Amino acid sequence: MKKKLLTVIPTIILVATPLAIGVSPADAAPKANSQKVVAKAETRPTLRLGSQSSYVKELQQILKNAKYNVTVDGVFGPKTESAVKQFQTDHNLSADGIVGSATWNALDQNKVERQQFTVNTAIALGQKKLSNNIIFSGDGRLLKDSKKQSYYRFKAANKDWIEQGGTGTIGWYHIYKDGRVVAE
Repeated sequence: MKKKLLTVIPTIILVATPLAIGVSPADAAPKANSQKVVAKAETRPTLRLGSQSSYVKELQQILKNAKYNVTVDGVFGPKTESAVKQFQTDHNLSADGIVGSATWNALDQNKVERQQFTVNTAIALGQKKLSNNIIFSGDGRLLKDSKKQSYYRFKAANKDWIEQGGTGTIGWYHIYKDGRVVAE
């Protein structure tokens, strides 16, 4: 009898615990899961000249991957500030050199867009539209126009003109993800 009683008591305690605190067993699991999701949502700090942290390092790596000239060292110095201002200008943000929520969001979106719309894809679209005889060159930055549409800016050169000793330059073009090629 004592053995059965000991076996039953822990079961009753486990079932009764959520009820004792006013939560049904069915409601207890979702609350724990939603707390985990909330804990994962991280707010990044505002960064500016003089900041030093792993967040600065993350910022610098994102900028470097987006073809901005920065050193990944975790120190927000003049070179990082300059790259941030250029990024902000390129993405129609206030170019104050301070990385707040708006800049963190331009950065995150740029990172995803660069994975979906690569430089090589843009070049292929440009050659399809203009000619396979065109060579494109640029810094590889994904930019935004005034309507917040992403594009790559390339200098286009004609292979035949280059082979004949000229520069081959025919102009500058914006190549969009939807295949539009717009002369500057």
